Amino acid sequence: MNRSSRAFATALTLLAFTPISAFAALDTASAERLQKLQQSPASAGELIYRGDTFAQEGNAAQPLFRYERRVAAIKNGLSASHLTRNPRGQMVVIEVAQMGPDYALQRFDTVNQQSDFSGSVEVSADGRHLHYALLEQGQASSADEQVDAPVVTGPSMHGFILQHWDQLKAGETLPVRFVVLQEMQTYGFDLRFDQESDGQTVFSLTPSNFIIRLAIKPLQVTFDSAARTVVRYAGRVPPKQEVQGELQDLDARVEYTAVTPDYR
Repeated sequence: MNRSSRAFATALTLLAFTPISAFAALDTASAERLQKLQQSPASAGELIYRGDTFAQEGNAAQPLFRYERRVAAIKNGLSASHLTRNPRGQMVVIEVAQMGPDYALQRFDTVNQQSDFSGSVEVSADGRHLHYALLEQGQASSADEQVDAPVVTGPSMHGFILQHWDQLKAGETLPVRFVVLQEMQTYGFDLRFDQESDGQTVFSLTPSNFIIRLAIKPLQVTFDSAARTVVRYAGRVPPKQEVQGELQDLDARVEYTAVTPDYR
């Protein structure tokens, strides 16, 4: 096992046994950004869909979180924002991806009120170099990473799948690197077509590292086969579940309601 795999496995073990406080205080700039979008979500762009987030385990009737995808045109591409609220309607996570017309990631920003961090990652023009900047619990840090596969995040992942729909349906497996901003690094996943039935097409992302596969279940994304709009997601999500006043990682099922006829 290489050093990064050992570090990730150790982090997962610590997360499994060390609860995180459910109350965190962001830095002033991040708190103001959160408040601005809380008051005026439309400033992030056109509403594309809403997603209701449920725990995979159990049969809760009410979602743990609700989030919306909003998209705005920018120079040479688009900006996609995922805005997540808790059951009290408070915005707790913001994720913003700037992408080219082909959903190739250019920059990713996040504000996470639950875990008290904000940060960004910039992707070089050739897609091979990443520069991270992180502010966590008042401490600033940065890092760089070289990658050998396309980089994806939550707001860019569905679009990336749509761009490669035919390749995947033909049986090709595509390696991708998924950004974990709080760790200032990416982790490898293998993206492939899973199945098609009842008018729905399912794709899966499986961790490419064996050790990580032991801790992270494959992610699944389900689309309407005809409209090619996202229907459902199953897997790890950015917000954490509050259990007895503490936060725990959440493997969730997200059910989507389309607002526009086409995905953006």
